[in-house]
Amino acid sequence: MMKPELIDQHIAAMTTASSNLLRQMEDEGLRYRVIVRPEDTGTLHVQVRELTPELTERIERCLSGMGMQVAVREE
Repeated sequence: MMKPELIDQHIAAMTTASSNLLRQMEDEGLRYRVIVRPEDTGTLHVQVRELTPELTERIERCLSGMGMQVAVREE
């Protein structure tokens, strides 16, 4: 279990890291929102506009090395 004082830092770091990894897709038109919930710091939630199966696969592949579960869904 993560220490409470580290949770906010972890959320900020994971949000920044995922945004950096998704930058190329964003430049191509991807519109998304990343959420890491304090009660579930092991899952990176990615909400995407106009989600397709191909986008889901690409996002999951892009974020696979972060050491977190990736949950992609339509926004």
